[in-house]
Amino acid sequence: MPSALNTSSASHSDCLIVGGGVFGLSIARACLGAGMSVTLVDKQEIGQGASYGLLGALLPHMSERWNEKKEFQFNALKNLSDVKVELEEEVGLSIGYDRCGRVVPLGTANLRERHEVRSKEAETLWHGAETGYYHKVMPQDDLGGWLNADLCSEGYAFDNFSARANPRAYCEAAKASVIKRGGRVLENAEVIDIKDLGEGAEIVLGNGDWLSAGIVVLSAGYKSFAMIEALTGMTELGQGVKGQALIAHVGQKPGLPILYDRTVYVVPHDDGVCAIGSTTEEVWEDEHSTDERCDEIWAKALNLCPMLEGAEVLQRWAGIRPKAEKRDPMVGFLPGSSSIYIATGGFKIGFGLAHAIAQVSVERLAKLQPTLKLPESFEMAYHLDGKAWGKH
Repeated sequence: MPSALNTSSASHSDCLIVGGGVFGLSIARACLGAGMSVTLVDKQEIGQGASYGLLGALLPHMSERWNEKKEFQFNALKNLSDVKVELEEEVGLSIGYDRCGRVVPLGTANLRERHEVRSKEAETLWHGAETGYYHKVMPQDDLGGWLNADLCSEGYAFDNFSARANPRAYCEAAKASVIKRGGRVLENAEVIDIKDLGEGAEIVLGNGDWLSAGIVVLSAGYKSFAMIEALTGMTELGQGVKGQALIAHVGQKPGLPILYDRTVYVVPHDDGVCAIGSTTEEVWEDEHSTDERCDEIWAKALNLCPMLEGAEVLQRWAGIRPKAEKRDPMVGFLPGSSSIYIATGGFKIGFGLAHAIAQVSVERLAKLQPTLKLPESFEMAYHLDGKAWGKH
């Protein structure tokens, strides 16, 4: 899509969002819903960065050592089913969502004991009497050939709360919603500079054009960290962590759970397709290449899920996920600024949290009455605490 000319009055928006991944898309939808004018800018096509992954596993934190972060994520995952219904009805596109549950094989007595404790904790922490969600230890079984029973000498753990969605379909539907709500979308438009004007902000595009807004939301995945460093002079805020995954046509029946065993997930999606992943690589050279690490997770998945044997691998994928130095998502205005807002660092939990991050964000951006409290460890001030302030 063409970028805006700097002479156009349409170049000014209430909110200009840099980065069209699941965080940026979700905040754009929320701001448009609150009556704000929104421009969404991405260096490539919308949803083509880390959000273009394959896995789509939406998993709760384990029900032990509970804290406000785990509670926030639990509520976000619980409410995602409502988001699914609203989004699909709005645009007529499926996001491939299903609360399918998750299975973890238990190969040792120690592992079984740990999951038995988690089962008891989940009764209270997951509000089981109210929600019907549970985490249970089950006897050894192969689940009709879906699970390798040899890995389950102590049974397996099953929770009926975990879910999955198709990341690419989710982003496609969210983009359609942004456009339907009147948002302006600029693709293949690289942002090379961001200027905080005190009252409002500007961005400069690679072709020399500029756009202005009351607020700029920086949601450009791992590349956000360098942009924040340029604005503040601070360093070591976060990094990009590479992940590799595969997708294969297995032909499995609907209704099967996600399988997880230590370092590999097998996620059943619609139409007999499964996603397998993923790696965690803090050192990498080529963000899009796949290599023997992909082969390793495929071998682990074959051992976990016998049904994968003979399946056709449709695609191998690699992408870079944003991980803040303090690991949790990074959300909020830059200190001292009312014009630059940050929303990045979803790392492995972005899809499960994006709509909740968007709700917190629109309440702050549009100055609405707060309905959600962000965990302290997500706040921008928490991430910048202890770092020397440079320029701003």
